[in-house]
Amino acid sequence: MTASDHIHSESRALPGERSDVELILASRNDPQAFRELYDRWAEPLLAYFFRRTTNAEVASDLLAETFAIAYEKRQRFRDGGVPGGAWLYGIARIELSRYFRRQRVQLRAVQRLGIQVPVLDHESAAAIADLAERDETESAVRAALIRIPPGEREAVELRVVAELDYPDIAGRLNCSEGAARVRVHRGLARLNQLLEAQR
Repeated sequence: MTASDHIHSESRALPGERSDVELILASRNDPQAFRELYDRWAEPLLAYFFRRTTNAEVASDLLAETFAIAYEKRQRFRDGGVPGGAWLYGIARIELSRYFRRQRVQLRAVQRLGIQVPVLDHESAAAIADLAERDETESAVRAALIRIPPGEREAVELRVVAELDYPDIAGRLNCSEGAARVRVHRGLARLNQLLEAQR
Protein backbone atom coordinates (compact mmCIF):
# COMPACT_ATOMS: atom_id res chain seq x y z
CA MET A 1 0.00 0.00 0.00
CA THR A 2 1.45 3.40 -0.97
CA ALA A 3 1.39 6.43 1.33
CA SER A 4 -1.45 7.82 -0.79
CA ASP A 5 -3.45 4.60 -0.48
CA HIS A 6 -2.85 4.53 3.27
CA ILE A 7 -4.28 8.02 3.58
CA HIS A 8 -7.30 7.07 1.51
CA SER A 9 -7.95 3.87 3.39
CA GLU A 10 -8.47 5.87 6.59
CA SER A 11 -12.06 6.73 7.43
CA ARG A 12 -13.65 9.52 5.44
CA ALA A 13 -16.61 9.76 7.81
CA LEU A 14 -17.42 13.22 9.11
CA PRO A 15 -18.10 13.75 12.82
CA GLY A 16 -21.53 12.35 13.67
CA GLU A 17 -21.64 10.06 10.60
CA ARG A 18 -21.52 6.28 10.76
CA SER A 19 -18.06 4.78 10.27
CA ASP A 20 -17.25 2.76 7.17
CA VAL A 21 -17.39 -0.45 9.20
CA GLU A 22 -20.80 0.49 10.60
CA LEU A 23 -22.07 1.16 7.06
CA ILE A 24 -20.78 -2.19 5.78
CA LEU A 25 -22.42 -4.07 8.65
CA ALA A 26 -25.68 -2.10 8.33
CA SER A 27 -25.78 -2.66 4.55
CA ARG A 28 -26.57 -6.34 5.10
CA ASN A 29 -30.15 -5.28 5.80
CA ASP A 30 -30.17 -1.67 4.59
CA PRO A 31 -29.21 -0.97 0.95
CA GLN A 32 -29.09 2.76 1.70
CA ALA A 33 -26.11 2.15 4.01
CA PHE A 34 -24.18 0.62 1.10
CA ARG A 35 -25.14 3.63 -1.01
CA GLU A 36 -23.60 5.89 1.67
CA LEU A 37 -20.44 3.79 1.56
CA TYR A 38 -20.35 4.09 -2.23
CA ASP A 39 -20.85 7.86 -2.13
CA ARG A 40 -18.03 8.17 0.40
CA TRP A 41 -15.47 6.07 -1.47
CA ALA A 42 -16.35 6.14 -5.20
CA GLU A 43 -14.31 9.22 -6.08
CA PRO A 44 -11.03 8.26 -4.38
CA LEU A 45 -11.27 4.71 -5.73
CA LEU A 46 -12.01 5.97 -9.25
CA ALA A 47 -8.97 8.24 -9.03
CA TYR A 48 -6.91 5.30 -7.69
CA PHE A 49 -7.83 3.18 -10.72
CA PHE A 50 -7.31 5.98 -13.23
CA ARG A 51 -3.84 6.85 -11.92
CA ARG A 52 -2.80 3.24 -12.42
CA THR A 53 -4.50 2.48 -15.74
CA THR A 54 -4.65 5.99 -17.32
CA ASN A 55 -7.86 4.83 -18.96
CA ALA A 56 -11.12 6.39 -17.77
CA GLU A 57 -13.33 3.61 -19.11
CA VAL A 58 -11.22 0.88 -17.51
CA ALA A 59 -11.17 2.85 -14.25
CA SER A 60 -14.96 3.13 -14.34
CA ASP A 61 -15.35 -0.60 -15.01
CA LEU A 62 -12.95 -1.50 -12.20
CA LEU A 63 -14.84 0.78 -9.82
CA ALA A 64 -18.13 -0.90 -10.71
CA GLU A 65 -16.64 -4.36 -10.28
CA THR A 66 -15.04 -3.43 -6.94
CA PHE A 67 -18.33 -2.25 -5.47
CA ALA A 68 -20.24 -5.16 -6.95
CA ILE A 69 -17.83 -7.58 -5.26
CA ALA A 70 -17.99 -5.57 -2.02
CA TYR A 71 -21.78 -5.78 -2.13
CA GLU A 72 -21.62 -9.55 -2.58
CA LYS A 73 -19.05 -9.95 0.22
CA ARG A 74 -20.68 -7.61 2.74
CA GLN A 75 -22.49 -10.51 4.45
CA ARG A 76 -19.13 -12.14 5.23
CA PHE A 77 -17.40 -8.96 6.38
CA ARG A 78 -16.13 -9.16 9.96
CA ASP A 79 -15.07 -6.17 12.03
CA GLY A 80 -11.52 -7.14 12.88
CA GLY A 81 -10.33 -3.61 13.59
CA VAL A 82 -9.38 -2.93 9.96
CA PRO A 83 -10.87 0.31 8.54
CA GLY A 84 -13.69 -0.19 6.04
CA GLY A 85 -11.77 1.85 3.48
CA ALA A 86 -8.84 -0.58 3.72
CA TRP A 87 -11.27 -3.45 3.02
CA LEU A 88 -12.48 -1.68 -0.13
CA TYR A 89 -8.93 -0.91 -1.25
CA GLY A 90 -8.04 -4.56 -0.72
CA ILE A 91 -10.78 -5.57 -3.16
CA ALA A 92 -9.70 -2.78 -5.53
CA ARG A 93 -6.06 -3.95 -5.56
CA ILE A 94 -7.11 -7.53 -6.34
CA GLU A 95 -9.30 -6.33 -9.24
CA LEU A 96 -6.51 -4.09 -10.53
CA SER A 97 -4.06 -6.99 -10.39
CA ARG A 98 -6.52 -9.20 -12.29
CA TYR A 99 -6.96 -6.47 -14.88
CA PHE A 100 -3.22 -6.20 -15.50
CA ARG A 101 -2.98 -9.97 -15.83
CA ARG A 102 -5.87 -10.07 -18.32
CA GLN A 103 -5.52 -6.55 -19.77
CA ARG A 104 -9.27 -6.26 -19.99
CA VAL A 105 -11.97 -6.04 -17.37
CA GLN A 106 -14.40 -8.93 -17.13
CA LEU A 107 -17.32 -7.59 -15.14
CA ARG A 108 -18.42 -10.90 -13.67
CA ALA A 109 -19.77 -9.59 -10.37
CA VAL A 110 -21.49 -6.70 -12.14
CA GLN A 111 -23.16 -9.13 -14.54
CA ARG A 112 -24.20 -11.46 -11.71
CA LEU A 113 -25.97 -8.55 -10.01
CA GLY A 114 -27.49 -7.31 -13.27
CA ILE A 115 -25.90 -3.84 -13.02
CA GLN A 116 -25.70 -1.76 -16.19
CA VAL A 117 -22.39 0.09 -16.54
CA PRO A 118 -22.87 3.15 -18.78
CA VAL A 119 -20.47 3.81 -21.67
CA LEU A 120 -18.31 6.85 -20.93
CA ASP A 121 -18.41 9.85 -23.23
CA HIS A 122 -15.40 12.17 -23.71
CA GLU A 123 -16.70 14.67 -21.17
CA SER A 124 -17.02 11.99 -18.48
CA ALA A 125 -13.57 10.63 -19.26
CA ALA A 126 -12.09 14.12 -18.93
CA ALA A 127 -13.92 14.58 -15.61
CA ILE A 128 -12.35 11.36 -14.29
CA ALA A 129 -8.89 12.57 -15.32
CA ASP A 130 -9.53 15.87 -13.51
CA LEU A 131 -10.72 13.96 -10.46
CA ALA A 132 -7.53 11.88 -10.39
CA GLU A 133 -5.40 15.00 -10.55
CA ARG A 134 -7.45 16.67 -7.80
CA ASP A 135 -7.31 13.49 -5.72
CA GLU A 136 -3.53 13.33 -6.06
CA THR A 137 -3.23 16.97 -4.95
CA GLU A 138 -5.49 16.28 -1.97
CA SER A 139 -3.31 13.29 -1.02
CA ALA A 140 -0.17 15.45 -1.19
CA VAL A 141 -1.78 18.09 1.02
CA ARG A 142 -2.87 15.51 3.60
CA ALA A 143 0.60 13.97 3.65
CA ALA A 144 2.19 17.40 4.08
CA LEU A 145 -0.27 18.38 6.81
CA ILE A 146 0.85 15.42 8.90
CA ARG A 147 4.40 16.77 8.82
CA ILE A 148 3.72 20.25 10.23
CA PRO A 149 3.59 20.92 13.99
CA PRO A 150 0.27 19.90 15.60
CA GLY A 151 -0.66 23.43 16.73
CA GLU A 152 -0.15 24.85 13.25
CA ARG A 153 -1.89 21.87 11.63
CA GLU A 154 -4.98 22.32 13.77
CA ALA A 155 -5.05 26.06 13.03
CA VAL A 156 -4.78 25.47 9.27
CA GLU A 157 -7.51 22.80 9.35
CA LEU A 158 -9.85 25.09 11.29
CA ARG A 159 -9.23 27.94 8.85
CA VAL A 160 -9.12 26.07 5.53
CA VAL A 161 -11.19 22.91 6.07
CA ALA A 162 -13.72 24.09 8.66
CA GLU A 163 -13.66 27.66 7.20
CA LEU A 164 -13.82 29.27 10.64
CA ASP A 165 -12.99 32.93 11.13
CA TYR A 166 -10.11 33.96 13.37
CA PRO A 167 -12.12 34.73 16.53
CA ASP A 168 -13.65 31.23 16.37
CA ILE A 169 -10.23 29.67 15.73
CA ALA A 170 -8.82 31.55 18.72
CA GLY A 171 -11.66 30.20 20.86
CA ARG A 172 -11.05 26.63 19.71
CA LEU A 173 -7.29 26.90 20.28
CA ASN A 174 -7.67 28.81 23.55
CA CYS A 175 -5.39 31.62 22.38
CA SER A 176 -5.64 35.25 21.26
CA GLU A 177 -6.91 36.14 17.79
CA GLY A 178 -3.44 37.44 16.92
CA ALA A 179 -1.85 34.15 17.97
CA ALA A 180 -4.41 32.25 15.88
CA ARG A 181 -3.50 34.34 12.83
CA VAL A 182 0.20 33.65 13.40
CA ARG A 183 -0.39 29.89 13.69
CA VAL A 184 -2.45 29.81 10.50
CA HIS A 185 0.11 31.92 8.62
CA ARG A 186 3.06 29.82 9.78
CA GLY A 187 1.20 26.57 9.09
CA LEU A 188 0.27 27.62 5.55
CA ALA A 189 3.82 28.81 4.85
CA ARG A 190 5.27 25.52 6.11
CA LEU A 191 2.66 23.55 4.14
CA ASN A 192 3.54 25.47 0.97
CA GLN A 193 7.25 24.72 1.45
CA LEU A 194 6.56 21.01 1.84
CA LEU A 195 4.32 20.91 -1.25
CA GLU A 196 6.89 22.82 -3.31
CA ALA A 197 9.59 20.35 -2.24
CA GLN A 198 7.46 17.46 -3.56
CA ARG A 199 7.17 18.92 -7.06
